[in-house]
Amino acid sequence: MDEIGHDDAYPLIRDERACIVTALRLGWWMADAYHHGQHAEPRAFVEARPAVPPAKLSNLTEMSAHRRMRMYLDGVDVALAQIADLTRHTGPMPDTSAARTLLPHLGQPDPADPVPLLLALDELNVEVLRWAMAANHRVGLAYRLGRSVADTVRAGDVAQLLRQFGGRQIQISRWLDELASVLPPYSAAVVRRSLAAWASAVDRAGHGDPTEPTPAALSRALRGQGDLWRDVLTGGLHPRDLLDEEDYAVIARNLIIRDRRLVAQAARGIFWPVLVPLLLVLFAVVGVSAAAAAGSPTTRATVALVGLGAGLAAIWRSVSGPALAVAGEVNRPLLDSELTTRMALRLNRPLTTARAAVKATPRTRRQRRPEDGSRSKYVARVSRVDLP
Repeated sequence: MDEIGHDDAYPLIRDERACIVTALRLGWWMADAYHHGQHAEPRAFVEARPAVPPAKLSNLTEMSAHRRMRMYLDGVDVALAQIADLTRHTGPMPDTSAARTLLPHLGQPDPADPVPLLLALDELNVEVLRWAMAANHRVGLAYRLGRSVADTVRAGDVAQLLRQFGGRQIQISRWLDELASVLPPYSAAVVRRSLAAWASAVDRAGHGDPTEPTPAALSRALRGQGDLWRDVLTGGLHPRDLLDEEDYAVIARNLIIRDRRLVAQAARGIFWPVLVPLLLVLFAVVGVSAAAAAGSPTTRATVALVGLGAGLAAIWRSVSGPALAVAGEVNRPLLDSELTTRMALRLNRPLTTARAAVKATPRTRRQRRPEDGSRSKYVARVSRVDLP
């Protein structure tokens, strides 16, 4: 708890990171449940026993809408119980029974009306949000974060895609900043940077930028990107696992370049006010000592060199200690910044793939310009290597 911190305005949570991650998953789960209820066919909620067993065990996508909705409601109950246990909550909790009663019974002949179920799910969402915000402010923010990210990555038409990124990413970035200390390491910063890249790509695609994928292509790639965001925010995927040796080489190179610039700036900053007075005092002391020393010129030169070496060593010890301590404090955030940049770049694999598809699209060849007859034959033609 000392490493990740906790909100002092609320009682100590047993495991705040686990509680925040569970609330984030709950928000995503509720958004998926509502989306499933909106787009599933009403007749799909009518579950009938199959006449023959399937060829293989049924997968999640092969579940009936009825069973899948029950699975979502079971997940909500489990997540609420976990959050109540971690926050030591002993009062009443949101209940999914109202939504369960609206699910059609097995073998019901008439298709179910989805409107009452959707209203019940929205009422359950409001109750969960109210309960989570009252229990712990950060838990409520995590629930809202998971629900908003899930709604942002829904596939849709062009207007819906532009509406999903129409300022929503700004609020999501604020929630990520507030929850950064209790989310898995690097996850908040990496997802925030990745989200900004997506928002920029969607904005440019909406204005018809030919270098960006079409809004339809971005919408298709967005769901895969959302799964990566969810895995990173919930700890299922550590962003550093996305890096390879090339990324670490780039990080090391950029860090060395930054360190060199910092050293040069620091040296210029302390040269005149610190080093020059110390060197003047050192040369004066060494000069007086050498002049006062008895013996041959060789002996005096030896005394001067020894004194100069001892003085330079003393200056180095007095300056290097604080300089190395400052460098250690500065290098850590610089390393984190470089890591975050490379991890966000690797996290944007769906966006990178969509952009690569745009570059790979064959374009119409440009018409070759007619030869200029007025040009002198002694002037060489412009070659490809001469072009900027």
